Amino acid sequence: MLTNLYEAKIDEALEVVSIPNIRLLKSLGVRCGTRLAVQNRYAFGGPVLLKIEGAYSVAIGKDIATQIAVIVKSV
Repeated sequence: MLTNLYEAKIDEALEVVSIPNIRLLKSLGVRCGTRLAVQNRYAFGGPVLLKIEGAYSVAIGKDIATQIAVIVKSV
């Protein structure tokens, strides 16, 4: 199922399908094919906390998270 990162369920296994052309994302480890999970979505349009490849966590703002397309992966 294709969705954007901001609308994905918490703790669901995801794979990135497309990202906006923002270099910062690549330096954070967010690329097409990256496996990740949403750890937390903060209230009132706040950032999304991600667990990247099961190794480390990063926070991404809502405006960018809505531009990242992901698919749900079975574990």
